[in-house]
Amino acid sequence: MASHHLAIAKASLSAALLRPDPTSVPRDEITTFHTAFDRTLSHCSPANIQTCKLWLLNYIVSSSNRVGVWAKYLVTLSSSFGEEGKPESRTTPPAKRKRLHILYQLNDVFHHTKYHLDSTAAFSTLSGSLQPYIVELLSYAASYDQEKYPKHHRRLDTLLGIWEEQGYYSSDYVNKLREVVKNSALSGPVKTSTDIGTSSAVANKFPGKDMPFMMPSTHGDSSTPYYDLPAGNMVPHIIPNSTVALRPDSIKPLQFLAGPADDKLVTALKSFLKDVDQIYGTGKPERQEDEVIDIDELGQTVLRDVNTGEILDGDTYYGWSRSFCQQMKNRNVRTDSRSRSRSRSPRKRRYSDSLPSDDSRWISREIIFSSGTVASAILPP
Repeated sequence: MASHHLAIAKASLSAALLRPDPTSVPRDEITTFHTAFDRTLSHCSPANIQTCKLWLLNYIVSSSNRVGVWAKYLVTLSSSFGEEGKPESRTTPPAKRKRLHILYQLNDVFHHTKYHLDSTAAFSTLSGSLQPYIVELLSYAASYDQEKYPKHHRRLDTLLGIWEEQGYYSSDYVNKLREVVKNSALSGPVKTSTDIGTSSAVANKFPGKDMPFMMPSTHGDSSTPYYDLPAGNMVPHIIPNSTVALRPDSIKPLQFLAGPADDKLVTALKSFLKDVDQIYGTGKPERQEDEVIDIDELGQTVLRDVNTGEILDGDTYYGWSRSFCQQMKNRNVRTDSRSRSRSRSPRKRRYSDSLPSDDSRWISREIIFSSGTVASAILPP
C-alpha cells in the first residue's frame, strides 16, 4: 500500500515541477533529482548533499507550492521505508538512517538559504512551507526505541539543538519537536497533514483518549469552499451582539503551530471528553463531600447540595451549560421587567384635550374631522 502512495506522491511532484512556477522544469532534470536524492539517502556524503541542495535551490526553494508538494513527497517516502513484509537488504542502509538523512538534507538547505543568500525570502518560504510536515518527518525518524537505539536519538537531539541555535525555528517550536521525538519513540509515527497509509498499530497501542494529542497545521483544507469548512473557522469572525453578516471571502482555515498540543488545551479537551461520557452515561460527574448526584424532573444528571437540595451543577438535556441557561433566563427577566414598566407609564395627552373649553365649535369639528370619511360628509366644503 505504501508503494502505491509513493507512486502517487512522485507523480504529484513531477506534475508540480512541470507546471510553470515560474518556469517549467525539464523532465531530464526531474530524473536527475531522483537519482541524486537516492544516492543521498544511501550515502549521506557532503558531495551528495551539495548536489541535491543545488538542485533544490534552482527548482524548488523559490516556490512555496513546490516546497509543499516536495514535503508531501518526503513524508510519503519516509513512511515507505521499513514497510512490513519487505525485508531490508544488507547493501542498503536501514530505514532509520534514511529517515535521518532526509533531515540532514533539510538542515543543509536551511543553512544555505538563511546564511548564504542575499535575501531571506527563500528561507522564509522554505521554513514556512515545510513546517506543517516537519512533525511527521521527525516522528518517522524518531519512531524507534530510545533504549535500543540511543545513538540514533542523540543524533536527532543534536540536530534539533542546531535548529534552535541557528534560529531555523523558534525555541518553543523546537521544544515541541522534542516532545514529538519522545512520543514517537513510545507510540510510533504521528500523522498530522497527509492521508498516507494507516496508523492502526498506534491506534491499537494507544486507543481513544490515551493517544498523544497533536495539533494539525490547519483546521480544514485551503481548497475547500467556505461553506464546507469546519464551523470553528467562523468563530473568529463572529462579533458578539452584532447582526453584521460574515464575509465569505474572509473565512479561511485556521492556522496552527503543528506539533504536540499545549498542556492547557489538552486539559480542556480531556474535560470536554469527560463531559461527553457523562452525557451518554459512560461516566459520572465528580462531586464534593457535601454534594450528591441526582436526577431532576427532565431526567438530567445534576449535583445537589446535601443540606438545601439546591442544584449546584449539571448538564442540560440539549448540552448547554447550566450557567449559560441561567444567564439567558436572567436576561429574559430583565427584558420582561422593562417591557412592563413601559406599559404602566401614562399615555401622552391628545392635542384636543389641551384646547380651551370655550372653543366648543372647534373641538366638535376636530372630533368629527378625526373620524375619517364620516367627517368629510358632514363638514361643509
